[in-house]
Amino acid sequence: MVAGVCCTMALGAASCGDSGTAGPSKVRGRVAVEGSLALQPFTLKAEKAFNELTGDKQTSFRRAEDSSALNRFCSGQIDVAAVTQPSMPAAEGRLCRQNGIAYHRLAVAQQAAVVVANKALAIDCLTAAQLRALWQRGSRVNNYSRLGSSLPDGAVSLYGPTASSSIFSFFTAEINGRAGNSRRDYRPFVYPKAEQFASAVANDKAGFGYFDYAWVAANLRQLSVVAVDGGSGCVKPTAQTVQDGSYAPLSRRFYFYFDLKQLVKDADPKTPDSAVATFLQVTLANAATFATRNYVVGLTPEQITSERVAWLKALKAYEATSGSVQ
Repeated sequence: MVAGVCCTMALGAASCGDSGTAGPSKVRGRVAVEGSLALQPFTLKAEKAFNELTGDKQTSFRRAEDSSALNRFCSGQIDVAAVTQPSMPAAEGRLCRQNGIAYHRLAVAQQAAVVVANKALAIDCLTAAQLRALWQRGSRVNNYSRLGSSLPDGAVSLYGPTASSSIFSFFTAEINGRAGNSRRDYRPFVYPKAEQFASAVANDKAGFGYFDYAWVAANLRQLSVVAVDGGSGCVKPTAQTVQDGSYAPLSRRFYFYFDLKQLVKDADPKTPDSAVATFLQVTLANAATFATRNYVVGLTPEQITSERVAWLKALKAYEATSGSVQ
């Protein structure tokens, strides 16, 4: 039994009865998942629920960059690539086709970078260009007033995530044009130190920085959340603006890429369900729950329904063209 986990699967491979007993007693194969460090807590939660539901003990998650995870997925070395890539790159797409992999992507969660300042600075909104001028490598901005006449006259004091974090790569790529393009004269904090990051900025009257929204959300009351103008006006990060995509360019989705071929059930009704299909269904059915306190922003019920429908349509289309029987 998976305590606290909803087991109803609209795509049909598994369900939990009223008694709370586990769904499928066995599945064929294991599930190898590889991908983003930022999605690791979420994915491990899905792995644990899948293991408890099915009795599987072999499913595993391994950290990897998007490009590596997608390459290994399209090479047939792993079953699921957990990445932020919204579309399959051309090279990996060709590799998938060469290996007969009919890939489909499933949105499972979201991530955002939050820009914050000490309340004494009274900085309400910055454009992406202002953030770039402040944070890009070689920046000589040492006073906030150099970013605009409306900004306070005071020496900058910067805080942010470590260079090894996914939010560092995301922020620098979106704001500065390339992942890793960043000035280094700031105080870095690792993810588990989110509370210390918030306290440091709150206790520094010149403090300013950015961090992963979901990790620091519980500590934002002591800070000023700075809205970002990515070209469509000033928008602050909230669960709603991250979910609807209006907090751009500093929000993005996480995706699971998988092979539709692995989801097709054999015609024989006695054949065990696909492990990959069951794992994905457990994940999607519980995506909002897994996101809670696992450092990502959850999908809305409407978004989960949309992903479910798109998955079902893609599977039916694949079956129709491949001649498989569900």
